[in-house]
Amino acid sequence: MGQILKITLVLFMTMLAQLYAAPMLSIADVRPDFILVLIIFLSSRYGRFVGITIGFLAGLSQDISGSLTVLGANALAKSVVGYTVGTLNGNLAVWTPKVINLYIFGSILGHALIYQTVMVQGLDTSWGILATNILIEALISSILVISIRYMLPLVSAEA
Repeated sequence: MGQILKITLVLFMTMLAQLYAAPMLSIADVRPDFILVLIIFLSSRYGRFVGITIGFLAGLSQDISGSLTVLGANALAKSVVGYTVGTLNGNLAVWTPKVINLYIFGSILGHALIYQTVMVQGLDTSWGILATNILIEALISSILVISIRYMLPLVSAEA
């Protein structure tokens, strides 16, 4: 089975999990983002170009399958994460695990900030609710990534 076919199959299964399992695990109407977790692992392994490409395509698919009110919000945010986390490719042996975790958390926080800010444009929402949603989304996704990272270590594509 080719590498692209494997990645496509895993992405499809992750999208199904996002559609059906994530609502059951939501906290304060904020769902865990399994697709974001997958993008983090794929872009850290295969680099920026793959991260941007998969981030854009998966984000656009997520936008289309969800609400079409703001088409491209997920595509933009996930492309940015694919690029930033793609920097880890080849640098995992250089950085300490704490720095890698902090870098991943910063990327996830950036995703939450971009996505939540785009989604509330034109809505009557308080800054407190927006900040709470950003922090909850970043914490949920960071806990998922870091816990999975210790179960299945990130491996550089060069290894």
